[in-house]
Amino acid sequence: MPKAAKKKRVWVVMHYEITHDYSADCLQFHVSSSLRKAEQYITRYWMVPWSWWQIYPYVIDHDDCLGDEGEEVCYYSHTGKCLKVAQFTEAQQACIRAYKRQKKAGAKGSW
Repeated sequence: MPKAAKKKRVWVVMHYEITHDYSADCLQFHVSSSLRKAEQYITRYWMVPWSWWQIYPYVIDHDDCLGDEGEEVCYYSHTGKCLKVAQFTEAQQACIRAYKRQKKAGAKGSW
């Protein structure tokens, strides 16, 4: 009988941002070999205040569609500060404030 293959886990880095219509958009930004490396990655980049990060584990080549990645999901502010939950409402409010400042300043064009 063949030896059971060791499960290889990676950490997926997602970036969420509030869009001009105040809905959330997300994009997979990076995949790291460890949570620590993923956390280091997100602190290297400047992001708008109406955004946040999510990092979660994923098992490579897993056959089970339900997966066994675990319950570990980590959220971080746009600056990399650890959060208990995703900051959708806070990011949405920051987006609204920025839009109002832009409008008050008479800026033309879209953002």
